[in-house]
Amino acid sequence: MAVFGEINSFLDFCERVKRWFGKNKGPAINDNPAKRFFELFEAHGIHRNQIPRYVSQKLSLTDVQDEKSLLKKLDQKMIDDAADLFAVNREWLECASPDIYIAHDFYKRPKKFLAFIEEVLSKGSDLQGIIYTSATEESPQREDTFILLEEDFSIGEGQVLSRYHICNNWHFNYGKSRAYLTACVAAAWKKDVFLHGRKVPHEFITKYAEGQSLLGEDIRDHSPGQHWHPEDMALDPDKFLAGFREGHNKVSALKTIIRVQSDDEQFTLNEMYSVLRGVPFSEKLKSLEQSE
Repeated sequence: MAVFGEINSFLDFCERVKRWFGKNKGPAINDNPAKRFFELFEAHGIHRNQIPRYVSQKLSLTDVQDEKSLLKKLDQKMIDDAADLFAVNREWLECASPDIYIAHDFYKRPKKFLAFIEEVLSKGSDLQGIIYTSATEESPQREDTFILLEEDFSIGEGQVLSRYHICNNWHFNYGKSRAYLTACVAAAWKKDVFLHGRKVPHEFITKYAEGQSLLGEDIRDHSPGQHWHPEDMALDPDKFLAGFREGHNKVSALKTIIRVQSDDEQFTLNEMYSVLRGVPFSEKLKSLEQSE
């Protein structure tokens, strides 16, 4: 049965490749670095007339009145600085790539995820996140979930900006994937990085998970979708296993999360209030595993 999960992962990869070539054969005819420069700042809540205060090079209001004026001043350093400021792909700003955000893949690598959030926190930034998923009990095993981390950072007194980090390649109804996702949730919460949950249509996942759409008002100004609580998966085995239709996935999820938690206690929330009234999460998991 394990082979079906790998086949699904391969088919999902093929779908992403097809989508990339189908939608992103090249930049639009009227696209140019100045246009994308404006779009980037405006997507992060900064009006084009405010841009001069956020770049080190001297720009006037006249320089940002339109794309033609900005193109006269736009140079490589300005592009590099803007890419660094918002953690986006500089090649996108140069109209050489469809990938706006650099998506991170932490499937099977929860320690890498933990190291990533520790690196962000070490800069003095505030970090929180949302797990968006379109998975239901009836949905197939496909890439239907991604983590969106929002990093708030200060660039001066009273000036706080946000940059975003996309962590994708999660298949919620695939046992191993859900186990590693749960480990990441637990590790983040222990660092006071709280990952909340939203259930959204699959079109939303398709639009944002690959990092090829600017995160605009529909994410920045409010969090769309129905609420759910990812931390419950790390506290209640019934929530962790909910919805699995195949015996293999249930067993695989149990074995994976038990192994990961045994290797490193940073991936368990046992010390928090137990919904099992004193029964440790790990012990309950092991009893469930033995019953399979």
